[in-house]
Amino acid sequence: MVERMTPERALAAVAESDDGLYGVLLEHGTMELGYYRPVVSDDQGPHDQDEVYIVHTGSGVFERGDERTEFGPGDALFVPAHVEHRFVEFSADFAAWVIFYGTRGGEASG
Repeated sequence: MVERMTPERALAAVAESDDGLYGVLLEHGTMELGYYRPVVSDDQGPHDQDEVYIVHTGSGVFERGDERTEFGPGDALFVPAHVEHRFVEFSADFAAWVIFYGTRGGEASG
């Protein structure tokens, strides 16, 4: 069976989550698919796994370590495990799909 993840399902997962900001839609092995919808500020810290954000709506600036880059709908942003990162100066409609994957500590680059 194909499991279809829609923005409507994603928003429902966020609404049902403990923090109202991040909802988990799917877990399979080391992979987790979630949806992130911060309000006003992004106070997240580094994570134990590598991750990819795929911007669904909105725009702003993404900080990863000492780097800053503008983002918009459709952009994909990679963050290695344990690297400081956050979304700043983002629009009120900002939301992103989030994919965590791999071993704790991140995968080796090659």
